[in-house]
Amino acid sequence: MEKNERWDEIWSAKQCLACGRLTGGLARDVIYRTVVSILAREVPDPRGKAILEVGSGSGLVSLALAKRGAAVTLCDISPEAVKISKAVFAREGVSETTVQGSLLDLPFENDAFDVTWNAGVVEHFEEADQVRGLREMLRVTRPGGKVIVAVPSARARIYRRAKTYADRHNAWQPGYEVPMESMAAIARQVPAEVAAEYRIGAMAELHFLKYYFAQPRLARLAWVGLVEALSFALSPLNRLPGYLLVSVMQKRIVR
Repeated sequence: MEKNERWDEIWSAKQCLACGRLTGGLARDVIYRTVVSILAREVPDPRGKAILEVGSGSGLVSLALAKRGAAVTLCDISPEAVKISKAVFAREGVSETTVQGSLLDLPFENDAFDVTWNAGVVEHFEEADQVRGLREMLRVTRPGGKVIVAVPSARARIYRRAKTYADRHNAWQPGYEVPMESMAAIARQVPAEVAAEYRIGAMAELHFLKYYFAQPRLARLAWVGLVEALSFALSPLNRLPGYLLVSVMQKRIVR
């Protein structure tokens, strides 16, 4: 499930964004804002905290944390994603540490971070590797720290129908992806304590209806623009259950 070449292909297509457009307002769409709101809720004061994003991609959400005073480390298996995130942070004049590495074997010492998180990553793995990856995230997190995982929710009906349609038409870019009902069963195998689990992103779920408007391209762009306008006008609705399942975990302390 975790092939360097696959993710390099995806991020290579976005390399032009590293030249500047990725840091523009259009890149900060409703899904980005949903993930930012999750981090703001779970880490209300990131100042001075060592925060690791695993499967960091563009690093845009971590950039927001760094601007609020966090010591940010980015880790992604794709060299292309690493290049993009470095370019994004450099353009904004913000410092970071970027490391190429796998969720399944994180290149960090035990107890190195106050918060370890990712969004849109774990659902791309089979269950055995989900357990392995979560175990690694907990290993590098300090006792008392948080591991935050956001994945597509199995209860997000609009997202699931749109994904099924896109799969049928070979239009779903990330490939293998399975929404999840809960992370509790995975956490028990690690083992980890699930401190909280909730759904969020009612407006973000509408974004995926864009797959019904693949042609003409203008129709798709118009739909995405409409969703963005609605998500700003009706932003409180995005706090309602929707696209993402959020699991907040802590390392189980063995006495």
